[in-house]
Amino acid sequence: MDSSFLTDLSLSLFNTIPDPFFIITEEGTYLEVLGGTERTLYDDGKPMKGKNIYQFMEKAFADFFMQKIRETLSGNILNCFEYQLATDKVDLPQFNGPGGMQWFEARMYPMPNTYQGHRVVTAMIINITERKEMQQQLRDLSYLDPLTSLANRRYFMERIAEELEEHYAKGTSVHVLLCDIDHFKLVNDLYGHLAGDAILKGFASVVHQVLKLTHTIARFGGDEFIISLVGMTTAQVLRKSNELRLAVQEHLFMHEGVRIPVRISIGVAAASSLVEDVDDLVGWADKALYEAKKQGRNRVVLFEDGEVL
Repeated sequence: MDSSFLTDLSLSLFNTIPDPFFIITEEGTYLEVLGGTERTLYDDGKPMKGKNIYQFMEKAFADFFMQKIRETLSGNILNCFEYQLATDKVDLPQFNGPGGMQWFEARMYPMPNTYQGHRVVTAMIINITERKEMQQQLRDLSYLDPLTSLANRRYFMERIAEELEEHYAKGTSVHVLLCDIDHFKLVNDLYGHLAGDAILKGFASVVHQVLKLTHTIARFGGDEFIISLVGMTTAQVLRKSNELRLAVQEHLFMHEGVRIPVRISIGVAAASSLVEDVDDLVGWADKALYEAKKQGRNRVVLFEDGEVL
C-alpha cells in the first residue's frame, strides 16, 4: 500500500476513537490532538493543538501534568494515573462536552523518536467519572476498601456467592483469582509503609485498566486482592491473569521520586461440581497461590477439579 494512504488511514482511525489521544512534547506543547469524539464524555480538544499546557490550564494542574510527563520520560515506561479536572477551568473556546468536575485516567507512554530534538510522549485520556460515582455508591454501602477504593472482602464474598448460585443454576463459568504482591513486607521495610500504601493503590489502578468494570475486584486483606471472572473459559482466564501479571511488572510504581519494582503471584481456581460453596472456591485459589509462591513467585498457577495444574 502507498505510505501516504496508510498515514491518512491511521489518522482517520485515530480520529474515530471516542477517547482523546494526545502527542505532547517534554515542554508541554500539544503537537497533535486525535480522537475524543464522544461529546457526552469529552470537550473538543482540537483548540489545544499547538498550544502549551500552561496557556490553557491553571498552573497547579499544569505543574502536576508536567511532572507526570517527566516521570514517564525518565522511567521510559507506561505511566498510568488519575486526576480530577473542572472543565470550566480550562481556558479554551468551543468547549461543548460535560460540565463541572470530571475524573480522568491518563495512560502516558514515551515515544521512541523525537520531534525537532524534543522528547515526546503520547497520552490516552479516559473519562472515569462513572466509575468514580460507582465507587462512591460502594462507599455509601460500606462495601469499599478505604485505601484502594476497591470493593472490600465483605462485598466480594456476597457477590461471589451470587455468581456461584448462577453457576449451579445455569452452568455459567466462574473463576476466582487470588493475587498477592511478592515480597511486600520487604517493600515496607525498605521504603516505609507510605510506599507500601502507594503500591497497593497503584495495583488497584492497574487491575482496573486490565479488567475494567465488568468483573468483581476486591482487596481481600493486607496485600492480597481477589477477583472473580464470570463467563470466560479457563484458557481465557489464564491469559487475562498473565496479562495482569505483566501489566503490574511493567507499571511505573513511584514513591517520592523513587521507582519501586513490583511483581505479583496469582492463584486461579475454577468452579466445578466439586465446589460446594464459596469457601471451597476461595480455598482452591489460596492453594494455587501458595503453589505459585512455592515455584518462585511472579507467576500464575491454576487449581482445578481438586488439583494444581
